[in-house]
Parts: sequence; C-alpha cells; structure tokens
Amino acid sequence: MRLRVPFARIGVAHAQTLAADPHTCILDVRDPDAFAGGHIPGAENISIANLSRIISTASKHAPVLIYCYHGHASQEYAQIFSDFGFLSVYSLDGGFDAWFRHQRPRHRVQNDLLDQFLAG
Repeated sequence: MRLRVPFARIGVAHAQTLAADPHTCILDVRDPDAFAGGHIPGAENISIANLSRIISTASKHAPVLIYCYHGHASQEYAQIFSDFGFLSVYSLDGGFDAWFRHQRPRHRVQNDLLDQFLAG
C-alpha cells in the first residue's frame, strides 16, 4: 500500500514563490468566465471535464498550486491530486481573492510614485 501524501494549505507569499517557478503547474478551479476575467499568470483553468487529462499528463514530481475563489474548492482538487500520487500539492488559502488583494496595493503604490514623479 502506498503512503498518502497530504497537500499543504499555503498563503499568498508562498504561492508567489511557487508561481515564479516555471516547473510549477498552476491550476485555477474557478469557472471559465472568472478565469477569463483574471488569473495567476501561467495558470490553466481546470474542471471535471479536463481533470483526467491534466492528471495523466502533469509531472507528479513538479509542484502543483491550486486555487479557487476563496480557498475552499481548491482543497477538494488538491486532495484529488494528492490521492493520485502528486508529491507537492498546494492549495492557496483565500484563493484568487487573496492573491488579487495582495497584488493590488503594490500596484497602487507604484502608480502613486509614478504620479508623483510625473507631477514633480
């Protein structure tokens, strides 16, 4: 019998580190319209319709970062990937909402600095 490898729940800072790694498989479990409206760069939209294809083609040794709207549905998908033998599976606590909120203030500060420079 194979040991079950649990997935980890992580925050935005850890997710950013994973997302910066080109080997990380980033999966967005939100609906296609939400995905089209914005997503983590490099993410693929996943659903029950394409789940088996992704499980059969993704590397079980590469990190898998999964997120949804607020961090609940992603845990269900993370458990599935863990059950299928993926070794490093992560669910983003707070989901895309947390990711977006974390990114937004940084962009506003950059815009404020640019505005000051241009006005200067």
